[in-house]
Amino acid sequence: MEALFGIFGAEAGGAKSHPLVGLGLAFVLGQLAAWLYSYTHVGLSYSRAFVQSIVILTVVLSLGMMVIGNNIAIAFGLIGALAVIRFRNILKDTRDTSFIFFTLVVGLATGTGRFSLAITGTAVFILVVLYLHWTQLGSRDTSDGFVRLSFRPSSSTAQAVLQTLERYCRSTTVVSQRFPDEEVGEASYRLVLRDPRRASQFVEDLRALAGVSQVSFVLHEEQSEV
Repeated sequence: MEALFGIFGAEAGGAKSHPLVGLGLAFVLGQLAAWLYSYTHVGLSYSRAFVQSIVILTVVLSLGMMVIGNNIAIAFGLIGALAVIRFRNILKDTRDTSFIFFTLVVGLATGTGRFSLAITGTAVFILVVLYLHWTQLGSRDTSDGFVRLSFRPSSSTAQAVLQTLERYCRSTTVVSQRFPDEEVGEASYRLVLRDPRRASQFVEDLRALAGVSQVSFVLHEEQSEV
């Protein structure tokens, strides 16, 4: 029992805990951060490799802190080794940077034996991210979008387009209209969808209309194109 206690808990007399405790805790907390990122992410910059790197970085940094300990020579050696590595991956989303910083801090905490601080910090971090995700803080209009389509300028086609816009949109504003000839014209609309979750169906219905040749749609909140 004493050996088991020495592996998974603090040793008697207040000595350092076994490295497996810190590494295991780093892995668990990194997993929580990775699942949180996957659940709350929106937009086009999602990457499975980035999600996995959240877990890996947490464990690796925790191990690095254990290796360094109080040895300044090892610390400088590790910095020199990291300087040789060139990180070419550019973070497209500033929100991704906050997750990277979180993994670094949790790795530092678990690697130096500050387990209660790592657990408390992770809990607070999860609550903050979930709050921002659920309240959509910073969003001014979640369904603000823009659509551009080409169609034959006949009265029946134009009427069908307007009916489709009215069915899916709370409001529409004509941005531009261009009809160089009688064969095909182009129109752009700024709109507010009734339900942004039906954006794909909205685009499919526009493309299915007779006389409509091209449809391009952008939902500004997610900065994604359909």
